[in-house]
Amino acid sequence: MLPSAGYKTYIAYKQNVPWFQAWQTCLLYGGHLASIESAAENGRVEAAIRAVGSLTGDWFIGGTDIGIEGRFAWIGLHREITASSYKNYAPGEPNNSGGAEDCLSMGSQAGSKWNDLPCTTNVQGFVCAFVK
Repeated sequence: MLPSAGYKTYIAYKQNVPWFQAWQTCLLYGGHLASIESAAENGRVEAAIRAVGSLTGDWFIGGTDIGIEGRFAWIGLHREITASSYKNYAPGEPNNSGGAEDCLSMGSQAGSKWNDLPCTTNVQGFVCAFVK
């Protein structure tokens, strides 16, 4: 079932897991791996991360291009991140470094901007979105 339109609350979980485990955990908690559609939402995701940790490590969010390389989508919304969508990529990202980066994260060298990582990477944590 697609989340209905509404205000998103974000909660970060400091768990060292790969992207698919983060995605499933958010579903089991009644939410979805964080979708970010505005600068305000990006700020709320950053605040959720800072509430339990820091941006010095990577935190998975819900963007992926695992189906079609170069065409990122918010998996929890079933919505493509298009040219007119809000985006907050770090300079030079997404770059699919090594040909295996299909999942979006915040943190590490990118700070509050987004970077693509291999989905199998165990990161510092992940952020779930809950629609009210």
